[in-house]
Amino acid sequence: MDPNDQLKQMTKALANLNRLVASLPDEETLYEGICRIAVDECGMSHAMVGVPDREGWVQVKSARGKHRDALFDAKISVNENRLEGCGIFGRAFRASSPIVENRLLDLPEMQIWRTILSDMGTGASAVFPFYRSGNVHGCLSVHSASQDFFTPEYVDLLKGMVISLSFGLDNIDRRMAQTLHEETLLTIKNYYRALGEVNEFLVHIPSPQSLFQKVCDTLYARGDPKGAVIGIVDTKTDEIVWTAFAGLPTEWVYSISLTVRSDKPEGQTMTGTVLRTGKPMILNDYLHHPVGQTLRGKFEEQNIRSAAVYPLYRSGKPIGVLISFSQYSGFFGREMDQLLGEMSRNISFSVDNYDRKIEQKKNEQTIFTLKNYYRALSRINRLVANVPPPEELFKKTCEILHESEQTSIVAIGEIDQKTGLLVWNHFTGPESEWVPALRIPALPPPGGAAPANMSQRIFQEKKGLVVNDYMNEIPDNPLKPIFKRYGIRSAAMFPVERGGRLIGVIAVVSRQIGFFNPEISDLLDEVSRNLSFALDNYDRERERRSQEEKALFLSLHDPLTGLPNRRLFYDRLDHARRGALRYGMAFAVGILDLDGFKEVNDRLGHKAGDRILIAVSDLIKGLLRDSDTVARLGGDEFGIILSELSPGDPTDTSHPAVILGLDATLSRILEGIRGIRDVEGASVHISGCLGVTVFPRDKSEVDQLVINADHAMYAVKKSGKDGWKVFSPFPEKTPPS
Repeated sequence: MDPNDQLKQMTKALANLNRLVASLPDEETLYEGICRIAVDECGMSHAMVGVPDREGWVQVKSARGKHRDALFDAKISVNENRLEGCGIFGRAFRASSPIVENRLLDLPEMQIWRTILSDMGTGASAVFPFYRSGNVHGCLSVHSASQDFFTPEYVDLLKGMVISLSFGLDNIDRRMAQTLHEETLLTIKNYYRALGEVNEFLVHIPSPQSLFQKVCDTLYARGDPKGAVIGIVDTKTDEIVWTAFAGLPTEWVYSISLTVRSDKPEGQTMTGTVLRTGKPMILNDYLHHPVGQTLRGKFEEQNIRSAAVYPLYRSGKPIGVLISFSQYSGFFGREMDQLLGEMSRNISFSVDNYDRKIEQKKNEQTIFTLKNYYRALSRINRLVANVPPPEELFKKTCEILHESEQTSIVAIGEIDQKTGLLVWNHFTGPESEWVPALRIPALPPPGGAAPANMSQRIFQEKKGLVVNDYMNEIPDNPLKPIFKRYGIRSAAMFPVERGGRLIGVIAVVSRQIGFFNPEISDLLDEVSRNLSFALDNYDRERERRSQEEKALFLSLHDPLTGLPNRRLFYDRLDHARRGALRYGMAFAVGILDLDGFKEVNDRLGHKAGDRILIAVSDLIKGLLRDSDTVARLGGDEFGIILSELSPGDPTDTSHPAVILGLDATLSRILEGIRGIRDVEGASVHISGCLGVTVFPRDKSEVDQLVINADHAMYAVKKSGKDGWKVFSPFPEKTPPS
């Protein structure tokens, strides 16, 4: 095949590979695709993708060619201490650099594969390392039956192919990480909705049995399909009685016999440990943990891989457990642990509340207020599930709590890091106009002195504080005069954290002495924890979005120069063509290749080469308009789109660059490149070959426009380099001097 035709075919093959990468294939499809393209479209006799294992032996991921089985059978290593690691594959992998051998069988180190290579008919071979997450991951090995096959032009195109392969692998990894992150966030949101549904159920102060079943049903419906169980201790026998469950077979649940007693194997499980210690326990790899061996057979029956057990309390004593199961190892992360912990506390609270309702017959106003606060907690949970920004979260929390008790004032104060004072930007309630003027010291006093106010105590002890008779319990407090003026008789304040650090407080004040009974105090404490969780969740969501934006930028831009990459270049080129057709405009497509760049890399190293690429990028960006595009297509190759040009007369066969006024721009670009003479104190000599095609004189599709510009660029190279040339579909006229 004519070299020009071969080069054109390989350029088209590179475009096909880029389209394959853009389709977001899986890893196996990507490997098979590059081997297929190399053999079927680039004229190689064989192609192979190999990735070394932990011991350095190359595992063939894909191969193509008449004798592809020989490639799978070949024993190749990247370990330089092995004979099989001394070939060009091992050397290319270790050097992180392509190796081209146009007379492969003449190399002494290749003799151990001579028979295989002879059977394959290999005359020349080239190995190109590709990357994953910034590290060499494997190599693409291509073979040709002809010696001296791999010219510099072919090598450059093959480099472009492995650059696309590396990008495709990184894109696969980013997509997998994003999918896992989204699944985790969805699960957390589902569990939070389950918490909200249970809290709404608690408003009715249900009986313990109906509550237990509701919890199990909700967890099963919202969470992992393996379900949940609740067991209560029989105080006479110390055995666990399974009172509620969902998602698991009845006979399976009742077949499990457990006890609280540590002297029996049935008491050495997670359940027994939790009931004895009163502390939650999570096993995210249950079947391989010593504690899990007692019930391993039972759990394998239901494909259970992880479990979380939380104690349930009644009157301050552990009386049972809430257990959530998952079929996935590592399922119970920190956020779900927090949510299930909150749920177990709410269950315990509800059980105590039920007992109080039955035993104490509290007055209707207390129960009414308590129900309102529970409804408020449920509304706040729904608010938190939507991940609102902090300003909205604080504002609506204050409004919701105030609606629960119209006579109270609710405020959230944030600490000013410069002054150490609480700043009250969010508040609501009757006659609350005095709240913003408060500037209360929050940080503990220096020298170990006793806290002077509620805020300092909270920041020192990191827990909530309730004062039910403010005038008598804190007689020397500086807030006493203003509280007296507005009739404030009791106050409650709870800490709000962000990222594990106290950043403020939520405060509720009432005109009633003794307003903050234990139930309301517990609910407000719950609100403060939910606010802290919501702030952390907002920060996690913001970080996730930031990472998404960063990943999107990296997927469309060259990491070295910050220029658009090949994928974005083709997208903008397609946009320019469609716009030109719609509005009757013209645009030019240029392909720029640097001459002398390889010599700089070889003489001064890749860092110097990187500085030249950055300098050329900055130079071209400075010469183009904002509406134009310059992209790095790979190696030392750049793509240029000069948009919104006057269309002129498409039948005029005069030199198009002169007609459209491009000659000055093209000449300045080449002149600027010639002007780069110094890199880190070392003299360099580089120039450029610039091929251009102009639409609509060249009415080709996007891929062909790039190929035509590329042909013009190579014509410059053949005619002496350091210049520009315009591809013309018409017989060319000599441009005016």
